[in-house]
Amino acid sequence: MARYLLLAALLLLAACSEPKPPLRIAINPWPGHEFLYLAEQQQLFEAEGVGVKILQFDSLNDARRAYERGQADGFGGTLVEVLVAREQSQRHPQVVHVTDYSNGGDMLIARPGIDNVRQLVGLRVAVEPGTLNTVILARALEQQGLDLAQVTLTSVPQGQMLEALQQGRVDAVVTYPPFTLEILKQPQFQKIFSTREIPGEILDIVAVDASVLATRKADVQAMLRALEAAHHYTRQHPEQAYAIMAAREGISPEDFRAAVENDLKLLSAADQIAYFGAEQRLLHSLQHIQRVLLHSQELTQPTDLDALVAP
Repeated sequence: MARYLLLAALLLLAACSEPKPPLRIAINPWPGHEFLYLAEQQQLFEAEGVGVKILQFDSLNDARRAYERGQADGFGGTLVEVLVAREQSQRHPQVVHVTDYSNGGDMLIARPGIDNVRQLVGLRVAVEPGTLNTVILARALEQQGLDLAQVTLTSVPQGQMLEALQQGRVDAVVTYPPFTLEILKQPQFQKIFSTREIPGEILDIVAVDASVLATRKADVQAMLRALEAAHHYTRQHPEQAYAIMAAREGISPEDFRAAVENDLKLLSAADQIAYFGAEQRLLHSLQHIQRVLLHSQELTQPTDLDALVAP
């Protein structure tokens, strides 16, 4: 009997000692998400005792689809991807962290001859469907007393926005860094709207699947501590940090730093209480984004928004 008890104990010990698979987080090029990549490169996840693998994709849609297919446990994105993933898949994303808000990073850029948003009526505007692009455009039009029905939406991947403008296939594009940097280096194109005009509205987030949060809450918390450590590392070693993150996006450290410091507002662990606490800023943002996506028919029905916010 003792032999069987010993064997059972050894088997249990072996099972407990098996390493857990790393948390897989999908990201696309956006300065606010690069701090997750920096944490991986500087082994800050390991320092917090958690394995995390950053999966790199070219667009928000690609990162979201990887999550929907079960290839990722979570993703860095916007509230649009959270809502779309919930409707289009069997997965249940929950926002665990608000990384930043866009403060000029997302923008409308137009061809020559278009000087303001009102001139877009009846024209072709490029957006990446299923992303925040549509929301940005809707808010820009709304401020001028217009709506989405008064422009022609044209589906264009972010990496092809410049080409679409140059070839005259569209009259304006909705885009963000690092893509904006290349487009605005062409003197013929001009910015006609940015999220600097709607500060605090456009949030970037980290979301993980509800099943992951239920079974690996401590690992998710450790991942977020490492993310905070990446911000601290950047404050202590800005040149090294910006060089690492800029290299992944294929831009200069100077351009990357300018995007971080001028076009978005990074949010710390201490800032999270405003979004998850009594003010419920996160829930209010979800309500607003859902209304826009239902109006644009990118969502077909409302969902339980409270369930998308991590407890």
